[in-house]
Amino acid sequence: MRPRARTTSPARTLVVGTVVASAAGLALAVATPLTAQAHVELEASSTAPAALSVLTFAVGHGCEGSPTTSLAVTFPAEVQAVTPTVKPGWSITEVPAVAAVGADTAETDTGTSTSTSTSTDTGTATGTTVTWTADPGSALPDGFRDTVAVSALLPVGGAAGDLVAFPTVQTCEVGSYDWVEVAEPGSEAEPASPAPVLTLTDADGGGAGASGTDDGTGSQEAAAASSAPAPVDETARALAVGALVVGVVGLVLLTTTLRRRAAEARR
Repeated sequence: MRPRARTTSPARTLVVGTVVASAAGLALAVATPLTAQAHVELEASSTAPAALSVLTFAVGHGCEGSPTTSLAVTFPAEVQAVTPTVKPGWSITEVPAVAAVGADTAETDTGTSTSTSTSTDTGTATGTTVTWTADPGSALPDGFRDTVAVSALLPVGGAAGDLVAFPTVQTCEVGSYDWVEVAEPGSEAEPASPAPVLTLTDADGGGAGASGTDDGTGSQEAAAASSAPAPVDETARALAVGALVVGVVGLVLLTTTLRRRAAEARR
């Protein structure tokens, strides 16, 4: 007796296709906004001009799967008294960006090097670069989040609304990212490789980080605005909405098909 050939019913084909479409749509909807916001994040305990603030930089991914081995943050010259926070398993170097003759560098027990020179007529202060470098075996794996921090004096001559950028270079075992781009004034589009940016607020505006508190309504709004995430790219938003629509339609078709098949089975 010849074995019966197995056939696939149209209903079964529809179910499989619907499941695949729904999964693909939902996966695209979730993944697209995350990809658009994959950059170094910044939080500040205070955002007022001339305030001593704790600046925390967070990285949550490597370089296309490769672990992060160092993070170099450049602080502009108007951000003064930069004091890095010691990070276990990582060494710290601090290099003043001063082209001065006779610069003398001394290294501390924590691995932090500081310059004893001052700006002169032969050199111009352009800022300070602090680099955290992972010791052997301490690299940050891709997909894990970690932070580095400094305390610093925010611009003394700054005013509410001023933007302070901190160009950052993320180096991995394989590859690197230069987070150094700043959006053009008035532009709503986020750069492809945005630098961490801090928006200064009024003197009594409170902190912009998770621990910041304030009693004034206007100050709360300013702090919320300075800590709000960068806007998602409009193309990514459109793709996400389209993917959600595909996912919802797929789920509706799947539910209808399963109910019809259950009703036929009971007959």
